[in-house]
Formats: sequence, structure tokens, C-alpha cells
Amino acid sequence: MNDQPGAGAELYELFPSVQQTYANIAEWTGIDVDRIFHEQRQPGQEHRQGVGAIRQAAAVLGIADVLAAEYGITPTAVSGLSFGALVSATLAGAVERQDLFTLLMRLREVPAPPPGSPRQAVAMLRIPFDTDTAALLADVTDVYLSADLGRVGNGNERMVLLGGYRTALDQFGTTLPAGALHVSEDHGAAFHSPLQQHVSDFLAPTLDAMAFKDPRVPVHSCMERKALTTGEEIRDLFRRNPTDPVNVADMIGSLEDAGTELGLVLGPAAFGTFQSASFPVVHVESPDHVFEAMTAVYDFGIELPTGETVVG
Repeated sequence: MNDQPGAGAELYELFPSVQQTYANIAEWTGIDVDRIFHEQRQPGQEHRQGVGAIRQAAAVLGIADVLAAEYGITPTAVSGLSFGALVSATLAGAVERQDLFTLLMRLREVPAPPPGSPRQAVAMLRIPFDTDTAALLADVTDVYLSADLGRVGNGNERMVLLGGYRTALDQFGTTLPAGALHVSEDHGAAFHSPLQQHVSDFLAPTLDAMAFKDPRVPVHSCMERKALTTGEEIRDLFRRNPTDPVNVADMIGSLEDAGTELGLVLGPAAFGTFQSASFPVVHVESPDHVFEAMTAVYDFGIELPTGETVVG
């Protein structure tokens, strides 16, 4: 996951706007700034259980605040994959920042599966680009498409992530060429699959209590090729995030449909996710990157304060 200790620290040291962002987050969560930056995930701990998700969200919001406050760069569209979708909706004003961090703190309290529950896992698989994943998995029990990451290699294949019970994934692997399916040892949760329904159920009261507003700018979905423009669409995005598969091609395609001119990938993100886009993309994580983003805005003739921000 993109939650390594230290993420965002350089910008925090330089910019008062980032320091204020982190001070607010520390107040909302009760987790002090030093802990946000440096706490390690414990062995066997999921991303949502540690400080990592809070650290990742804080870095993205801090960078967005620097770009807006110091350089007048604000988004005309936002998007994000998986967890990034929740942060991007917050950047668009559909969700209050404090509410986002209330939700992230609630995620830390999701109960572990009962003792003796089947072990979950995530696996990576390259398939021919034109493969129908629904047909591929139609007769496979307890294995689900979690993410379609789009074209890889020479473009004739695409990468998908599968979530399911570990035994079911191992069994499915025996039906494929040797070594084709790579089961991760780092993830014990079949994210973006029906096996995470307990997470959705646990978060439902928190989401019901949250106010979702129409976003200031479109939020391009990572679950279908669609721009979300209403508060209820954003609420649906939050509700479906634990259990529904995500699709990189649909997310980027929606941004392309909107005429995106420049993408800024904020924070500790998987930058390669966005490299297939038809528009130029700049990664912004460090102070040097901030200046590169400014250069890109001018090089591509984008008039300030307008810019297109892609949040990963």
C-alpha cells in the first residue's frame, strides 16, 4: 500500500498550509502529527487498521492545499482509485474533511473475521486483453474480480486483481499455466469483493449519518465510466467502495471524455496507474514535484487557477 512512514514530511516542514492541515487532522482523529508520520503498520495488520490510510489521506490533502494556497492550482475534475476515490470526493467538497477522517477512524474498528473463518487473499493475473473476466470466473467459487488495472506490456494483455478465499485462489491457480497467478502474501483481505460485505455493513451507520453534498467539480468514478455530480452519487460510491471492483480504464476514460488536459497525481500514489492516459500526468509528492507541477501547468498553457487534478 502507499502508506509508508514519512510520506508528506518534506512538505510539512516547508509550508504552513500543510502544517495547518495536519494540525486539523490530529485534532479530528486524536492521533498526533508525529505518529501520523512515523507509526509503522504492525505485522498482519491491514491498511485500514493502521495509521497508513490517515497518513495517505493527509498527504494528499496537504499537497492539494499547497497547490491551491501557494500557487492557485485548483482542480476542475478529480478522480481516484479505491481509497483514493474517497479522498478525491473530499477534495471536491462532497464530503467534509472531518467526516472523512471520522470514517477512517471507524475503519480501524472493523471487527476481525470470527476465529476459524476462511483466510482471504488477493492475487494478480495477466490475461489476454479481450478476455471476458465474467466468463473466466463464471464457474469459479469464492473468487472475484477486484480490480482491472488495464493494459500491460505490449498492449495485448491486461492486469487484473482477484480477491477471494486463499484456498479458492490456490485451486483456481491450478487451472492456469504454472506461475500465472501470483497470490500476494501482504494482503489478508479480499478487497473490492463481496467478501468485504461485513465492512460495508459495519460502516453503514456512519455513512448514513454523513452529509454528502453535490461536489464542486465532477468526481470521475473508478467503478464505471461516469462523472459523479450529485451528493447521492457520492454516497453510493462510498457505500460500494469495499465490495465492488474498480476499473482503471473506466476511470481514465471518463477523465478523457471530459477533455482533461493535465493530470496531477497527488501524494504517495501508484503513479504508473495513470500512465496509459492520453493526457500528460505529473506526480506531486515532494517539494520538487510541486515546482514541476507549476512548470507543467505553464508548459501546457493551462490558465490559472484552472487545472485538472487526478488523485491517486
